[in-house]
Amino acid sequence: MRTLALAACAGLLLGATACADSFVESNAEHFTPGVTTRAQAIATLGPPSSVYQAANGETTLAWARDGGLFNPGETQQYAIVFGLDDKMIRVAAKP
Repeated sequence: MRTLALAACAGLLLGATACADSFVESNAEHFTPGVTTRAQAIATLGPPSSVYQAANGETTLAWARDGGLFNPGETQQYAIVFGLDDKMIRVAAKP
């Protein structure tokens, strides 16, 4: 019985890890350049891990997470560039 419970927990953990890999990308797949705002991106994806301000006024928001159980030393990043009007210009980085 205990072995079955451990196997079930391991299966759930692996499933959750696989889902987490595509979390940001799947939530951002409906973002549209020129339409999606910075506030909408933050509301959907949560607070960014970092914010970069370019000299031309563009702002890049990046969401980063470590590779998890199977790639602990690897960081995956998803980044979106926004213009002066806070509307999405493009995706700058994908996992």
